[in-house]
Parts: sequence; C-alpha cells; structure tokens
Amino acid sequence: MLKAIILTAAVAVALVVYFSLSLYVFPQSYQSIEAQRPQAIVTDVRLSAPDIVLGQALTISVTGTNNGEDADMQIVSVGFPNLTTTDNIKILKHDFDQTPILIAPGELLSSEYSDTADSSVLAQYASIEAFNRPWEAGKTYTAEIEVIPKTEGRFVVFIKSVALPHTWEQAHYPQDGTVDQQKEFVETYPVQVTKP
Repeated sequence: MLKAIILTAAVAVALVVYFSLSLYVFPQSYQSIEAQRPQAIVTDVRLSAPDIVLGQALTISVTGTNNGEDADMQIVSVGFPNLTTTDNIKILKHDFDQTPILIAPGELLSSEYSDTADSSVLAQYASIEAFNRPWEAGKTYTAEIEVIPKTEGRFVVFIKSVALPHTWEQAHYPQDGTVDQQKEFVETYPVQVTKP
C-alpha cells in the first residue's frame, strides 16, 4: 500500500513539473530564439536569345543563391505571363534537391507570408517553381528551362526568389520592379517573337 502511495505521488509530482515547464518555461525559451534570416537572391539569368522566330524554343537558365542564414525552404520562380497552359514548357535539367513543379493556370498559389491575410491566389498564367527544403546558407542551385512561345510579339519571363521563413525584406528577391500575380516583385526579361 505504501509503495502505491509513493508511486502515485511521484507520478503526480512528475505531471505537475511537466505541465509547469510546458506552460511557463518552454514558451519563454522558444520566444527568445531569434528567427533565421535567409537572403534569397537570383545570381544569374541567361536567355538563349533576345529575339526568336515563332515556333523556336527559348532556353532560360536561372540560378538562385541563399546569401543569408539557412532557409527552411527557398523557391526560385519562373513565370510566363503570356502562356495560359504548360504544354510548351520543359525542365531540361536542374540540380535542386526537389523536382521543380509546373504550375498551370487555375492552380492554387500562396503569397503574403503572414498568418493574418488570406493568402490564396489562383494562378493566372503558367510558371515553374524550383525549390530546396532546406536551403543552406551560401548554397547555389540552377535550373534550365525550355519554353516555346505560342504567339508573335513581346514574350515576357518573370523571375523571383523567396526564402522561408519570410522574416525580413531580404527574404524576397527582387525588392522592387514589376508585381506578379502573387503581388510580389519580379525581374522582367522580354524576348521578341517574330514571324517565321
């Protein structure tokens, strides 16, 4: 009987200690940890030509780097606001740990990296998201993409990179420029498509 009482008392004390730690000590220690500050940057973009003939393929090479602290995840995004399908897009090669994703118009995207805003956005045009999870500090990754424009005229390529956690402005590249479908800044690369 004495053993049962001692055992019950020990379990009760252990539970009180555990709940005290989880309610008071652990939250304070987690709040004192400073958030990582990854710095997303696109370090190189190459287009195979500034002018192409309708039906000809355009090759895009894009390289992203994390110049800050380790990122939980970093994305390099290549958007094609002139394309409403992904039929004419191919990922030729990449060295990202995860396979780049083709995003078709109508698919769900996210943006506005806060808990307070509704961040749901439907894609209006075709794009590719290449990413690493995690993306270590100082690491660089490249993807090579082929796209065949469907109409003549000015064909535009949007490029950006976003690192998570998105805790400061340097987690997004670029910090100014054209705004895309996710209300984020992008670099714009135009190509002239002419008749054959």
